[in-house]
Amino acid sequence: MGLDILQLHRGPVYPPSNGEEVRIWETTKALADTGRVWLAYPDADGAEFPPGVYALDLDNPFLDYKTTRIYLWNALLGLGSDTPIERLQTRLTVRTVRRRPVDFDVVCSESPQVLGAARLLADHYDAALLLNKHNAMFDLLDQQLRSRSIPGPIRRRAVDNLRAHEQAGIDDADAVVFQSAADREAFDVPDGVRCEVVTNGTNYDDIAAGGDPEAVRRRLGVGDDRTVCLFVGACDYEPNEEAARRIVDEYAPVLSDVEFVIVGRDPPKTTRENVYTPGFVDDLPGALAMADIALCPLTMGSGTKLKMMDYLAAGLPIVTTPVGAQGIDIVDGETALVRDVSEFEAAIRELSSSPELAARLSANARALGRQYSWDELLSAYDDLVTDIAGRRVAVD
Repeated sequence: MGLDILQLHRGPVYPPSNGEEVRIWETTKALADTGRVWLAYPDADGAEFPPGVYALDLDNPFLDYKTTRIYLWNALLGLGSDTPIERLQTRLTVRTVRRRPVDFDVVCSESPQVLGAARLLADHYDAALLLNKHNAMFDLLDQQLRSRSIPGPIRRRAVDNLRAHEQAGIDDADAVVFQSAADREAFDVPDGVRCEVVTNGTNYDDIAAGGDPEAVRRRLGVGDDRTVCLFVGACDYEPNEEAARRIVDEYAPVLSDVEFVIVGRDPPKTTRENVYTPGFVDDLPGALAMADIALCPLTMGSGTKLKMMDYLAAGLPIVTTPVGAQGIDIVDGETALVRDVSEFEAAIRELSSSPELAARLSANARALGRQYSWDELLSAYDDLVTDIAGRRVAVD
């Protein structure tokens, strides 16, 4: 079936440089197996994609800047989910898409900021509506606002409005893909809406191959005579920023004999000699292979964490919080050490002094990582997209 699929996102996607963008791009490639994909996001003009994937610049000034598409959008939730600004930015996206001479069969929303446009466009084209839920966003917003001591009434109103916005999209959808069973349980999915849980994944073979760790080590100036702990995460995302700051401010000072490497864009500034912050690295497999221990000290989040899938594929001993282990078949003491953030120092010392424990966790992690290969996970989209598009044709 040669379908035309519109995939909408609030921000830049390609080339992917964080977990969310990687997930979207891997989904794009999976969707392209069933038809032509129009990947629509801000500043998409000029992007060169593989055959079957086409760029569509949303030409929506509201989405051009992170300040407006995330911070202002979240702030406006205190007033409601259907504000004049939300209606305006939705119209801008709809107008841009409708200029294209394409009759879409499936409209896919990747974020709540484009959900209103996705619903209107699906109705306009009589297309199937597919929602990819990266998180239960209302729950993540609640966690973030609690961490900032936002007054209870304002926080609850914003969170309730976002949940209502997300639920309205699910009510209208033909199919919803969640990243974890817990996120699925956070919403009411109506009868007739196809529901799938597809966790985050990893490019298992590429990660397991190991890249060039010695080249990464030389480039960063990391010695080979100390334990190396690695954290992967774009620090322009608040949960990752908080985790990285914890590494810099809490773990590095008390573990002076351990080297800490923080990989991902916008890392925190630091002068600590045992902390390396290279930002985005081209050779992620090499950075993973260079490390002795992987860290995931997240205290906020939902869904599943792509960094954890990469850690597993690399066969790294992992120290993670329960938040980091969400939605993954992690067994404490067997595939990772699951600890509170206050217990990471002791866990790192335990792994550094116990080669037997580290080797067991490493072998079990690599074995578990095989089941999270992108190719295996995202093959679910073949049947799903064909099914929901076919339902629309049958109804017509």
